[in-house]
Amino acid sequence: MSLEGSLKDLNLSNLIQLNCQEMNEVKITLEYLGKEGVIFCSGGNIVHAFTGSLVGEEAVFELLRWKAGTFSVEYGIAMTERTIDRSLSSILLEGMQRLESGKSSEDDKLRKLVRDLSEMAAVSGAVIVARDGTILAEATEGNAEKEGAVAVFLGTAADQIGEAMALGPFDWGTVALGNDRVQVLGRTNFFVGLHLKEKASPILVASDVKNSLAAWA
Repeated sequence: MSLEGSLKDLNLSNLIQLNCQEMNEVKITLEYLGKEGVIFCSGGNIVHAFTGSLVGEEAVFELLRWKAGTFSVEYGIAMTERTIDRSLSSILLEGMQRLESGKSSEDDKLRKLVRDLSEMAAVSGAVIVARDGTILAEATEGNAEKEGAVAVFLGTAADQIGEAMALGPFDWGTVALGNDRVQVLGRTNFFVGLHLKEKASPILVASDVKNSLAAWA
């Protein structure tokens, strides 16, 4: 038996507490921006966690920063390795304190990036969307979900065409949608969608945006 969902609908802290309160033995797998993290709960506590090179408590603290992405919960999964001995309440309290301490998170950086992009002279709105359609950050007066879906559709289609024709990964492109022009830039883990102003040069905008993305990375 398994449960799947979005971290935007049920955040990790609540997901952990729910399973620990019910004394479930579970494996929680998280995916966000192409990264994966895993948490094991048993006996009402977190007993093991890892993501990237982080293991134990530091992995939990990092995973608590993930405010978007997906989760899956597998029940009845016992973990033989134990890297965490502190109580659940102690770990979650420190995790929340770290989040509130003002340390810059990836979400904060994405929000700053999308604001910077939307304030470019040739751009009237911007959205950053994960390849699964999750809106990571937006600065637009329009419907961010709709604009994100357009960016994913166009970027994914361009990726598939490029792969079929051996053209390499999709970099950027501009399309006309009615009276609007939308520019989409592809990156490993997300797409950037931009509304261009009437006299904007797509080539110049793409160059400026790529410089901003390089600096952000």
